[in-house]
Amino acid sequence: MRLFQRHLMKVQANGQVYYGCLRPLSGQWQVERYGAFAQEVQRLLLPRGARVRAGEKLETDDGPYLCLAVRFLPGHVQADIRRCMP
Repeated sequence: MRLFQRHLMKVQANGQVYYGCLRPLSGQWQVERYGAFAQEVQRLLLPRGARVRAGEKLETDDGPYLCLAVRFLPGHVQADIRRCMP
């Protein structure tokens, strides 16, 4: 999956700066996985080699997020994130 430049946002994690795309979750499985707060969870797509971990706080242009889950795929990194209070 390619990251489109027009939708990139700056993400800071572990003192590193990455550029990624923020997308809404879709599918019944995601709703079952995250339950009541599934509407608050979004998927962050980061370039291959990005180092993020579940439970880590991410800073974006929109504000702080908490990383709930991470999947390392051959072409990119997927992180499920949820907005948290500053």
